[in-house]
Amino acid sequence: MRAAIYHGQGRITLEERPDPVAGPGELVVAVEACGICGSDLMTWYQDPRAPVVLGHEPVGTVVEAGEGAPFAPGTRVFVHHHVPCFTCRRCRAGRHTLCDRFRATRIDPGGLAERIRVPAENARIDVLEVPDALPGWAATLIEPLACVLRGQRMAGVGPGSRVAVVGAGSMGLLEVQCALALGAAAVAVVEPRADRRPAAAAMGAVVCAGTDAAEVVRALGGEGADQVFVCTHDHRAIAGALAMAGPGGVVQLFAPTTPGEPVPLDLGSAFFREVRLESTYSAGPFDTRDALSMLLGGAVRAEGVVTHRLPLAEVGEAFRLARSGEATKVVIEP
Repeated sequence: MRAAIYHGQGRITLEERPDPVAGPGELVVAVEACGICGSDLMTWYQDPRAPVVLGHEPVGTVVEAGEGAPFAPGTRVFVHHHVPCFTCRRCRAGRHTLCDRFRATRIDPGGLAERIRVPAENARIDVLEVPDALPGWAATLIEPLACVLRGQRMAGVGPGSRVAVVGAGSMGLLEVQCALALGAAAVAVVEPRADRRPAAAAMGAVVCAGTDAAEVVRALGGEGADQVFVCTHDHRAIAGALAMAGPGGVVQLFAPTTPGEPVPLDLGSAFFREVRLESTYSAGPFDTRDALSMLLGGAVRAEGVVTHRLPLAEVGEAFRLARSGEATKVVIEP
């Protein structure tokens, strides 16, 4: 089979790898589509792991099932790359993504390949059947949408919430749709790039061109945001998000900065408003199920989020598009 190998420093090659084989309880899935995530582009994060096959948003069809596997060949599925143990202290507290087992589990070799092997525990816990009504390229959003949904639940988004989203890339657009689906009364988006604003407006957000917090506060009725979701690692955007939060508001970091990079924050101004600063990482098996339901039911739509679809043979161009910002969301279709 062919697989895209990331060698570090942004270099990717397409190479032949042996076809995976399913062991007991395992699955081999022929990949129909796999999205490129922002984390796939972070050299500080991926280079220490190189050479590696990236891609953790795969959808495909089971072509081989080991003894005792929960899905038969021919079943169309979404595959989650990490699964929790459910029994450790963090899992019992509902923090599945902090589980040691969650971070140790992974698909083999990665979603940017023609076939992947799904370990037995992943197959048992978080492989979901995907109806034919949902196209593969759209179903790749199950994993990123699940991450957004988990974060919004953590932050308390619900009926009547006033939400600000910083950045109208693919994750920002999912933040907008998810917040409205959860009942938010108003969503304001901060996006300095003119070409990205129309998509956010079409999804129901009030779009602010600048990063002036006062503009966002006015757009949300003059009291600031109950939740602010920062979908960029830009230091100024993170600092500005604190000023967008209203009394008792939450500022959630959705995109990591490079470890060791200090970010200047005016914590004094946030102190008396009791603003909470938090981060969120990945998603658990309950979130993926709800994300699939939201996509199937039309509460969240992939149109406008996924802007480019390329074959595996053009993976180099796909990463160029994603890095350049010309694309909002790129999906590889082996």
